[in-house]
Amino acid sequence: MVATVVRFGVRVVDGECIPVPGLKLGARYKYEQNASTWDSAVTNGDGTAHFSDEHAEPPLQVDIYIEDSFCDTFPVEDGATYVLEV
Repeated sequence: MVATVVRFGVRVVDGECIPVPGLKLGARYKYEQNASTWDSAVTNGDGTAHFSDEHAEPPLQVDIYIEDSFCDTFPVEDGATYVLEV
């Protein structure tokens, strides 16, 4: 079986579009057939967390969490950068 590698970033900004560093983000991947999987990353000085994961099948979507709070769902696109405003 060949693994699918997906890389993307999540940029977190405040209401004035200022990057928010040091936030722990969670990514829950959803698949057509497999059970969901989870990964986490912390935003850097630019407010961006980078995810790079191998998956047994291509993920259909990813739910993004800040700490333990659900924020949004995105279609999974390799190389994308998603933006969250907090």
